[in-house]
Amino acid sequence: MSTIIIARYNEDLNWLSKYKKLKIIIYNKGEESYFYGKNKVINLPNIGRESHTWLHHIVTNYEELDKVNIFLQGRIDDLGALAYQDLYKYIEECNRKGFSVSRYGILGPFHWNKYLGLEDNSKYNLKIKNKSLKEPKISFKELAKIFTNNIPLFTVTSYGGCFAVSRNLIRQHDISVYKKLLDILSNNDNPLEGHYMERLWCYLFTKNRYLLRGFRDVLLTKYEKNFSNYSKSNKL
Repeated sequence: MSTIIIARYNEDLNWLSKYKKLKIIIYNKGEESYFYGKNKVINLPNIGRESHTWLHHIVTNYEELDKVNIFLQGRIDDLGALAYQDLYKYIEECNRKGFSVSRYGILGPFHWNKYLGLEDNSKYNLKIKNKSLKEPKISFKELAKIFTNNIPLFTVTSYGGCFAVSRNLIRQHDISVYKKLLDILSNNDNPLEGHYMERLWCYLFTKNRYLLRGFRDVLLTKYEKNFSNYSKSNKL
């Protein structure tokens, strides 16, 4: 059994209509009166970005998780290569490997600054200064230590907060790990720790199993940015 788990704010979810045969759970952080056909809609406070939603789902359903869990934002058509547009690709790949993302990346030496290097990005730096992005209470490495003793110098990652993961890979960590992470993500509507988690999901579930593919995908992404019509909005 596969479940699509959606983190929604105000997005139009009509794109899900082609997946009526699949179980869909919508976590709504927008207007509380929202409903979507016969699908289950659960209202949550608008905190912690999509990572708070994923952690809430895992903690709440830890003992009843389906075999394949597909975590997606309310809109994916603007994510380009960062999300499969055909959701059955997530199911197929997750059934074979236990984990699925459409594009991997790499965290390396230049990311291990105070805020994962995000403070060197003008977009994030401005948000930190005007406090629309809350400064973190802990560093990226400190957050990672909740579930791993030492995160490698080169770490495979993924972006966009969209992935599929098997029940077995989720349960390799005790529920207490997810509760600790959820608590950290529950204190602000836009915490920088949300960006930490976006980059940690892959390593949380697969360690560095897909490191080589990560290097390959980084080169592919650079090629697309420089030599194709890859949208500027999809820059990592």
